[in-house]
Amino acid sequence: MGSGLLILEEFINASLAMSRERDHLKQLHVIVTAARRFTSAEAGCIYVLDKTKCYLVPQVVQGEILTNARIPLATVPLSVGNRPHMADISAYCALSGQLVNVQDIYRYSGFDFSSYYENDRLLGAKTESILAVPLTDNAGTSVGVMQLINRRESAEGPIDAFPEYLENLVRAFAAQVAIAVDNSRLLEENQDLIKQMDKLNKKLVIENQTLKELISQSLNLDSVIGSSPAMKKVYTLIEKVSSSKATVLLRGETGTGKELIAASIHKNSPAADGPFIAQNCAALPAELLESEMFGYKKGAFSGATSNKKGLFELAHNGTLFLDEIGDMPMALQTKLLRVLQESKLRPLGGVTEISINVRVIAATNSPLESLIKKGEFREDLYYRLNVFPITLPPIRDRQEDIPALVSYFLGKYSENYDKTINGLSPMVLNAFNEYPFPGNVRELENIMERAILLADDGGVIKLEHLPLNIQELGLQEETTSQEGESGQLKDIVGRFEAKVLRQKLLENSANQTLTAQQLGISRRSLVDKVTKYQLR
Repeated sequence: MGSGLLILEEFINASLAMSRERDHLKQLHVIVTAARRFTSAEAGCIYVLDKTKCYLVPQVVQGEILTNARIPLATVPLSVGNRPHMADISAYCALSGQLVNVQDIYRYSGFDFSSYYENDRLLGAKTESILAVPLTDNAGTSVGVMQLINRRESAEGPIDAFPEYLENLVRAFAAQVAIAVDNSRLLEENQDLIKQMDKLNKKLVIENQTLKELISQSLNLDSVIGSSPAMKKVYTLIEKVSSSKATVLLRGETGTGKELIAASIHKNSPAADGPFIAQNCAALPAELLESEMFGYKKGAFSGATSNKKGLFELAHNGTLFLDEIGDMPMALQTKLLRVLQESKLRPLGGVTEISINVRVIAATNSPLESLIKKGEFREDLYYRLNVFPITLPPIRDRQEDIPALVSYFLGKYSENYDKTINGLSPMVLNAFNEYPFPGNVRELENIMERAILLADDGGVIKLEHLPLNIQELGLQEETTSQEGESGQLKDIVGRFEAKVLRQKLLENSANQTLTAQQLGISRRSLVDKVTKYQLR
């Protein structure tokens, strides 16, 4: 009984040690060391399935009989010709998903052990008992094979066979190993991708700066950020239209930076020295918007105690930007059309017309064509505004610009709030790349401003500084659970047992009979444990 408890403690310690190690190769060494300890194996190794899923590649080798081998472990193909490679014990394990316990390889003819025999001859050693166990992931696919060789109760003792009572324990351990191996490998691959992404991001920032330097020879883009193909098309259109007086219609989703683009067109136009005035047509009621745009004369209405120039008159020899043009009332649309056609306006209460020289840039996120069909927008005004349309891309169509945008907002708000922020954690950028940003650049800017306020001075922006819905996208599943590291032994065992049961039930699509068979317990016992641990 004492021996069984010792083995169980070794098993639990092995599982905990495995859960704490994050480096993939080191984790494999921990796994083999642990398995050797609770099975008293003289040597051990792990083969991992390669990316092509055609070969088992030796990753970790322990024990003199393997580390001093004259014939090192070789990559094992899973098929020879067009047939499964069933003659090799590791390939058989991986293909069949079955544990193999060979008591004496010199008295067993089921597999080709010729390389073991030759190595024993050259080394003057003896390989006798082998326990090979498949490492099967959540989907039931082998991710590798673990071999344990020559069981010895003591260093000087004889080589024993691996007893049957260890098989279920090794199976349970292998189930955890497979998950750990798969997760750590995925984590390693993800970290490699993050490193590549960081390099790419730095490259994109440099390319963006280079692009802006090249374009700045002919364009003044100020705070317009982006080097994606979608934004390059926008820059080309800005360059073509800026030198003219043509009316421009900016289209795009909310937050794509329409006012910023309008200001850029103005700054690169012949009227750059004139005023740039912006008005949101949805921000004011119809009566107030009319007086704002066209002005009024003293006494035009109650409260008009003096003359007031309208936005058109104030924007003379400059640019007037009308945002959300789709929300302009129909009555005002008629007046706007007349101003665009004749370049003249009459203030409210006025009797004479005023000539103006104003370039109009309109913007909308509304489908003007649909509004025309509903009778909510004048078709003739649409054609007058749509002389030179420019559609601004949403962030989801220019994701490669996210690092440059983030870098810009980081610098801007760090300076505004007098804080030193040393960049972003890789998972933040990962979350940004996953998030669709329905509010586009404006939403990203607001998120960055808030994150900088929340971040510690001298620190970095972390996932916890982002809104909850974005945090979820950046969180990756932990490679292993850290639960069970403290408490009484029975509690630790209970938590581990529940974890194994839950995993096996998931693998077998909740088939309790199959799960019970694989774990070597009765179905009744399994049902009791499912109830006990509330696994339903």
